[in-house]
Formats: sequence, C-alpha cells, structure tokens
Amino acid sequence: MTHILIVEDEAIVAESIASKLRRFGYDVEGPVGTGEEAIILAGEMRPDVILMDIHLAGKVDGIEAASEIAEKFHIPVIFLTAYADDQTLERAKEAKPFGYLIKPFRERDLHATIRMAQERSRLEAELEAANRELDSFSYSVSHDLRAPLIAIEGFSRILEESYIDCLPQDGKDCLHRIRQAAVSMDQLVNDFLRLSRVTRVSLTLEDVNISGMAIEILQELSRDEPDRNVVWEVQPGIQVTADHGLMLIALQNLLGNAWKYTGRREQARIDLTSVSRGSGTTISISDNGAGFAPEKAGLLFVPLQRLHSSAEFPGNGIGLATVQRVIFRHGGRIWAEGAPDKGATFSFTIPDPA
Repeated sequence: MTHILIVEDEAIVAESIASKLRRFGYDVEGPVGTGEEAIILAGEMRPDVILMDIHLAGKVDGIEAASEIAEKFHIPVIFLTAYADDQTLERAKEAKPFGYLIKPFRERDLHATIRMAQERSRLEAELEAANRELDSFSYSVSHDLRAPLIAIEGFSRILEESYIDCLPQDGKDCLHRIRQAAVSMDQLVNDFLRLSRVTRVSLTLEDVNISGMAIEILQELSRDEPDRNVVWEVQPGIQVTADHGLMLIALQNLLGNAWKYTGRREQARIDLTSVSRGSGTTISISDNGAGFAPEKAGLLFVPLQRLHSSAEFPGNGIGLATVQRVIFRHGGRIWAEGAPDKGATFSFTIPDPA
C-alpha cells in the first residue's frame, strides 16, 4: 500500500484531500501544518509520496521543505497549491517537484499525478543503481584492465630497448605491432571512460563563447600539422548557455574529425556557422573531406561503428558517440549530412535553458 504524507496547514482542505486519497486505497499520514514538521516526519516515516502545500505556517515554507526532503531523503514531493504565478513557479522548479497541481483539482488528476510520481521515483532509483554499477565498472576498467596493458607496454619497451638488435626483421615487426596494439587499447579504454563520465557529470550552465573556443581548437590543430593547407572560417559571436567543459569535448571531437577527414585534400576547408531557430541555436560544422554514404548516417553515433577503415583514417569510433551524449545532456539533438568524397556537415542544437 502506498503511504502518503499530507503537508497542509488548512485542516478542512487537508481532510478533504485525505478522504479522496483513502477512496483510492492510499494509506494517509498527517496532516502536518509546517515545513519543519514535514522534514522531521519525512525522516522518521519515510513515506512513498509527500503532498505539499507551498505556503505553510512556520518559518519554513513548502518549497524550502521540499528541497531539504529531496536532498536528504529522496522522497518524491508533489505540490498542491492555489498559486500559479511565475515567481512561485520559478521557486518551485528549484525544489525539483514530481508534480504541481493547482487547487481545486479533480480526484482523478491527483491519483494520476501520484502514480506518475511513483513511477518516476522508481525509474530514478533504477537509474541511480545503474550509475553506481557503471562507476564500479569504470573503476574496474580503469585499474584492472590497465594493469596488464601497462605490463605489456613496459616489457615490450624493455625488449625493444635491450634486445632489438638480436631480433630478426619479422621479430622487430611483431614487437612493433605489440606496442602499437597496447597503445591503441589504452586509448580505447580512455575514450570509453570519457564517454561514461560525460553521461554522469553534473551540468554547470554558463555563457560559452563557441566562436572563441572553436578558433582556439583550430589554431591548435594548425600548430600540430603546420604543413596542412586548411582554410577555416568561424562565424563570430556564437554564444550559448551550456556546460563549458562538455562543449569543449564536443567541439574538439567535431572539429578534430573535420580536420582528420580532410587530410587527403590539397585544399581543405572547414566552416563553423550558426543560426537561431525557435528557442535555441543550431550550430553546423562543414568540411570538404571524405564524407560518408547517406544511408549509413545512423551508424555515425553508435560506439565502435566506423564508416572508414583504420587504414584510411585513424580512430576507434567513440568520439561521435561522446558528442551525441554531450548534446543530449543539454536537451539538444545532433544529425549529420554528407556524401562520399563530397564532405560532411554535422549540426547540433543547444536549446535556451528557459
């Protein structure tokens, strides 16, 4: 049976809500009339759901109480209130409620909101458990898998430095391949760990100068390969509200790919542009490189899926999957257009946080 705590300082209203809930078969606790009492009882009783009025007697209102309950006990809170002004709604959003019903409300609406809050709470608990398992797996990969890689790389380096003259040519080739494989495997482990961290890291939203960031990345790529003939142009003044670190990861991957896949062009070109659409910004990165078959565009963002062989272009197929996770974390979407040997354009949206 679902246990529900009612936090409401008007006795008649509280009893009306309680009677409605009992008709649906809920076990009702309370009511209590202050935020202070709600916090204490939430810790003692651990109800399944709390129905909270926003304006309560006492020093702590419903929003403050809900925030503390969510942080300490992870109990879903549904606001039942007569207030729907913008200021109250903005404050209420900070408490991350599982529902918001305006009085007067219908019994069926209350019942449906409680059921949805329970389901969301269950899914979030499962997600938290999955993230803990992912943390454990990441730790295992980082330490247990790296240990033999370090041993392979270390002993093969000793063998190369101390006994290389004793090996025939085919032995030298085999040793070189062993070392290269160890390096590639270590890079793959690093990329998988980065993909895992992108999925779980908390977002810190701030103003991000996309144009400036892109120019710095392209300048660094130019310094690394000064013999390349690459013309690049970045539209000035592109700015979004996003996580700076994650956007840096996304742009490094996308611009790095554009640089890599134009490697066989005598005159390579890379362009970064943007356009405001609706309540967000669409950013596009175009190049005149190797491109891809349009019917295989869906494979671009799948981890370890590559549309070009490693002999043509280096890589392990993790970068674009990481970019997609970054964009999804911001509530945006990403897509690609291209044709074989005619270049590619990767576009993504960053919505306005409002």
